Amino acid sequence: MVAYYKITDMKAKSIDEAKNMAKSQSLETKYKDEAIYIIYCNRTEYFYIDTNSLLRTWEQLAGYYENGVYTAEN
Repeated sequence: MVAYYKITDMKAKSIDEAKNMAKSQSLETKYKDEAIYIIYCNRTEYFYIDTNSLLRTWEQLAGYYENGVYTAEN
């Protein structure tokens, strides 16, 4: 069973900044084997980093990190 940890206040203006934040989070031991999602919000124009992949209609998944490895969404 993977424990759920909510990452709060993790947002970035650029995809590169978001990737750096998500990668560093994914390498932490408490997030081992758990995906860290990068979600772009059209309304706020920010990228959000979270362990919850729930998307709203105004958001899109950019990709995710798991154990430091990035997987882009097509």
